[in-house]
Amino acid sequence: MANEQQENPLAAMAGKKFLYKQPEILTYESHGKLGITPSEHAFEFVKNERAIPLTMVEISSAQRHYPIVFSNMENPVPMAVVGLPGDGNLFVDDNGRWDPDCYVPSYLRCYPFAFASQEDGSRALVLDRAGETITEDAKFPFFVGEEPSQEVRAVMQFVGEYEEERKRTGEFVKLLVKHNVLDQMQANYNVEGSNEQKVLATYVGINVNKLNALDSKVIVELHESGWLAPMYLMHYSMQCWRPLRLRADARKS
Repeated sequence: MANEQQENPLAAMAGKKFLYKQPEILTYESHGKLGITPSEHAFEFVKNERAIPLTMVEISSAQRHYPIVFSNMENPVPMAVVGLPGDGNLFVDDNGRWDPDCYVPSYLRCYPFAFASQEDGSRALVLDRAGETITEDAKFPFFVGEEPSQEVRAVMQFVGEYEEERKRTGEFVKLLVKHNVLDQMQANYNVEGSNEQKVLATYVGINVNKLNALDSKVIVELHESGWLAPMYLMHYSMQCWRPLRLRADARKS
């Protein structure tokens, strides 16, 4: 693979992405006869995932349904927790459908597409060639003649907007690291009929005590920049641990 990427800059540009098994740069030469045929089982491919990336702009919608945590302390990415250990994705049913009452992260709505960028600023549309919705004789072809179809142009706009929000989210998490408000944390629950507590999950989250202890000038700067509200919304999303556990219990019963 390393030699292939050295010889083919498009392969190197495609890189690796979460959930994308076979990322390829979309080109007429390789994909001119292909397109998308929507599936009734649209989210089957994430039925075993327990956390999905989020951008900062999604936090206000996602915090109503999911605990929002970070991937790690060093290079944190906001993640919507959609499952507990051993349960898989609790928001995808046996037919591969997402709970219609709950927010669907944009990362999944972009799939099987994404943008790949190089250091010189150039970027190209990537698709997961292994995606089950990519077919020949498709309902929505990638190309009309040798030009991208209307559907592909719409996808490029949506994925481009997502990419801009992803970059803004990168600035957001850098501030969290800079101000040292992230901590290793635990979600606990009481065992029914007793005072015993058990650990439901360990995660990286915003320590609201550290956040509240920041210098008032920093707080004002965060507020005026639009960074403060999502920080508190992530803290409020911790209320979703209990509904998540109840959802897991209901699926087992």
